[in-house]
Amino acid sequence: MNQTIQINLQIKLIQELRLVHALAEADYSIAIPATEIHKFELLNKKFGVNFNKNATNNIDLTDAIQIGHVAPNTYFGNILRSLIFPHALTNFCYTLWQENRKNKFSFQGLITPKRKNLIENWISQNITTKKVSLPTKNNFFIKVRNKLLRNFGINNAIKTNIGDLVVWSSEKGRYYPFKAFDEEYFKELANSHFVLCPSGDCVWSYRFFEAVLCGAIPIVEQHCEAYNGFKYFTFNTVKNNLIWDKQVAEFNYKLCLEKITIPKDILNLEIERLIKNYNNNII
Repeated sequence: MNQTIQINLQIKLIQELRLVHALAEADYSIAIPATEIHKFELLNKKFGVNFNKNATNNIDLTDAIQIGHVAPNTYFGNILRSLIFPHALTNFCYTLWQENRKNKFSFQGLITPKRKNLIENWISQNITTKKVSLPTKNNFFIKVRNKLLRNFGINNAIKTNIGDLVVWSSEKGRYYPFKAFDEEYFKELANSHFVLCPSGDCVWSYRFFEAVLCGAIPIVEQHCEAYNGFKYFTFNTVKNNLIWDKQVAEFNYKLCLEKITIPKDILNLEIERLIKNYNNNII
């Protein structure tokens, strides 16, 4: 298969980036705009994600992609998943699994004022009655600190240990190159029994699926359709009822593969169908 697929996306969402990475695992070469290639730099170093920079007369399958962020829904032709992740990443996460996990609870990510209140309330009910104040993105000094460190490519995460909870207040997931791949982030997930998954811009969270892939059990703010079938807890669950079970973790991982990956043979067949439609001018 020597045809090159062109995907003309300005890659802003992780949904788009993970999908393009997944397409690069098919038996077709992939071309993307030159302006977007740098976003895959860390993925290329870790997993060898390469794009065809010299192909001409590419078959543009951009219109076969539809991304719905609110639900979420990711379409590639007739294939629909909540998200579409590459096998390289899901397999990598599984290699990080360990039964003797250092952290019982963890959270990594941007601490908005809403998340700050939610997590602090959860801490007061489950970890300690002492007053805890987490660093928030709206703090002026933290904003300046994070920007300076980011400009020098330095990890700007602030680590806070509170009993058996570790919190990493971090903007790394918002900016490239770490937005594409942050190995330390996944290692921390794999070193946690439970991961706090508050809602973000939408009810669902990437963190939910990433935690599941790393064998942690999510604790979510709200139920949503994207979480159907998974076994998880909510912020309202009493701490004593939070028990990590490897069988539950394995169940969630296998279900996650079904929900967010595409077997290579199915992906190849769909690309072949789309190419035929493209040649017949019916895309």
